[in-house]
Amino acid sequence: MKPDELQSEEKVTGDVIGDTAYSERFVLKILLKLANLDTLKDEILDQAFEEDLCTLWDMTAERDVVLFLLQHDVLNLLSFAWPIIETPRIAEIVVGIIANMCCQKEAVINLLKLVPFVKSLVECIKGNDSLILIQLLRLINSSLFLASSDNIQIWLRLFIEVGYSKHLFFILKNSSQKDLLINALENLNTICTYCNIEELWSDFFGHFVSVEALESVIIGYIEIAEKHRDLCEKEQFERILLISIQIILNLVGFDKSVSIFNDNKNDALKMITITFQYYENKLVNCKEIDMDLVDIVDSTISVINALKINEISELDDYFMQSYKMWKTLHYMVDDQQVTENDYEDLVNVSKELQTSLSTLMFVYMETCNEDNLLKALDEINDDFDDVASFIVNKGILNLVTERVSTYRTRLKEIVDC
Repeated sequence: MKPDELQSEEKVTGDVIGDTAYSERFVLKILLKLANLDTLKDEILDQAFEEDLCTLWDMTAERDVVLFLLQHDVLNLLSFAWPIIETPRIAEIVVGIIANMCCQKEAVINLLKLVPFVKSLVECIKGNDSLILIQLLRLINSSLFLASSDNIQIWLRLFIEVGYSKHLFFILKNSSQKDLLINALENLNTICTYCNIEELWSDFFGHFVSVEALESVIIGYIEIAEKHRDLCEKEQFERILLISIQIILNLVGFDKSVSIFNDNKNDALKMITITFQYYENKLVNCKEIDMDLVDIVDSTISVINALKINEISELDDYFMQSYKMWKTLHYMVDDQQVTENDYEDLVNVSKELQTSLSTLMFVYMETCNEDNLLKALDEINDDFDDVASFIVNKGILNLVTERVSTYRTRLKEIVDC
């Protein structure tokens, strides 16, 4: 039964929850059934009870409903009912209800007053029911997003106690289900965002930074990019491209990262190549400008420098895509018939993107081997000075300019002859 289909007798004057049209009486009936542990096992088998729980799940999208449930100590109630719930569908619904509730800060605070219960929920990461796993990942994402620094420390401790990372990496490496993979990547990105902080670096590094971590992210990423791309919404797929490189950046940002990931350069390079091929098509062929590309390029530069990827990179891995995008931006402004305000916005956006792409190309030319350097200069040719004009870092500008000076002088002499 959907919330808007609740029978009229459930909605009487003074019976509604907050500013919603939902019935207090309807919710209280469910809570009473959950509280009666002697009959709960039988209730769980009743299709009508399952449907009522589903309705409550939908209702928890409303803040007023969540506050009403907290007023009636529903999290504590669910903690007592949880050991009795053995049906996967009911478990999914219960975790989903808590996940929805944790979109409200009050629920996040109250949930962590029940640490043993939270730990038993986190233990679900060891299961193989994808629907339960998706709700668990949602629950954790919402909780970390709203948690205080002290509460994040509690979550990280629970992750370590449960051995959470091992099971999360297993999902990323072995699952073929699109929705589960997307939620797992979102979950790891959220953990990297909120747990990879100075006061927790040691614990985060010890539990989440490993060869298996990087391998699992790349395997999950490639599974989505190569097998599920057509099933993803455009915004959803581009979100995966962005957060995947951000996860890798978090993993390689430690002093020991170079030695840990020394054998994973090719895997990281493959991920970068797929991402740049996508955005090359979007910008060069479709003429669509995406500001997320700035973050992706800047993150890629950091990853490349950390892992020294240019030692194994060929021009077609990302340099040529970067140059083609840079060149498209270079001439796009003159080709656009736009209003004066839009023209100014286009110029500013193009400049920011060109700056990032120019920096990436110079990072490549700074450390690539001699043959690839010559090939790169052959490709950009007369555009070299224009590309250089966007470089903000004078150190890399001088290093590359000095490195290419001999070749460019020789090339000019050949042309003049």
